[in-house]
Amino acid sequence: MLNYKAMENLNLSKTNTLVNLGNSILKFFGVTPFHETLKEADEIIQKSGKQKIALVLFDGYGKVIADYYKESTPFIYSHKEFEFTSINPPTTVAATTALTTGLYPIENGHIGWNQYFKKHNTVINVFPSNDKFEPRLSYPNVQQNILKPTYLWELINKTQKHNATSISSFQKKTQLREDDFEYFFSHADELIKAHDFVYVYSSMPDHYLHDFGCFNNTIKDTLIYLESKFKKLVEDNPDTLFLLVADHGFQDVEEISIREHQDFFETLSRPYFIFEPAFAGFFVKDDVKFKELANKYYSENFYILSRDELLKNNIFGYGKMCGYLNETLPDYCLISKHKYIFYDGEEPVGFKGAHAGGSKEEKELYLFSFND
Repeated sequence: MLNYKAMENLNLSKTNTLVNLGNSILKFFGVTPFHETLKEADEIIQKSGKQKIALVLFDGYGKVIADYYKESTPFIYSHKEFEFTSINPPTTVAATTALTTGLYPIENGHIGWNQYFKKHNTVINVFPSNDKFEPRLSYPNVQQNILKPTYLWELINKTQKHNATSISSFQKKTQLREDDFEYFFSHADELIKAHDFVYVYSSMPDHYLHDFGCFNNTIKDTLIYLESKFKKLVEDNPDTLFLLVADHGFQDVEEISIREHQDFFETLSRPYFIFEPAFAGFFVKDDVKFKELANKYYSENFYILSRDELLKNNIFGYGKMCGYLNETLPDYCLISKHKYIFYDGEEPVGFKGAHAGGSKEEKELYLFSFND
């Protein structure tokens, strides 16, 4: 039987996560929330007296990173309000979508970077909509055509009382390049001036945290740059309340192969995992043998949860499970407790830092507020 008390970091609050923050935004703009709001955020919004909100997300800028680089980012850090948490898995696809829909991953179907899609009978990287194993193979937008999320700005616009939009540093429809942050911040400024609500997503510092790890001058320089651009954005829009958050935290990691133990590998019905290296979903052909060998080799460093345990313990959140997940959830998930993550290719991916596991470092966030 699963000892849930031993997995405290996987326990998901109903009142203190990104989902609740998303519902605070909905409530302020007159949309009926799906779940409870984040009370501390409600108070900040109300006390500010502002009628406009910019919700800015720096990918990967969790509590650990914010604390470590606080002397390099004094403007941001001096506006720290309170701690709250990400969701499970604490990773971009799941966490940003939880925030921007106000729904838990169990409801909106966004679990990890890559997911199995029965319609296409393959594993697809959700955001770019390309094949996990053949990246040059692309599919119709799996989010809009299969998962079909409805975002905060769309719900706000439906009220016909407010105008809302979003901008992402990688968003194809705005023709942004990920390295074109000068244009990204300039365009964000234009949108904030013209709208009541804008969601502003930056892919940095996440990408560099993966490549270089958590604690080095590359990350420091990146955050100094982001702070300078963000500070100007705030100062140039004094009529707007800025809420700055992250989607998840980070930690330094070591990669291990799912082929490391051949007897374990042979229990799999598919020679790969889905979701994330730190939250790996496996399809198995020998349930008894898989559990035996998973516990033998990996129980020290990974939580081992069956599909039923994932659902029974609300690991993916609360609410009605979307039909897509009902068809495609894996048989088991191995969730990293510490620094180890899986890879399923012939060679390691090369990650120095990662997230999506079950440590508190990956889940703890701050909310920062400006012009309040």
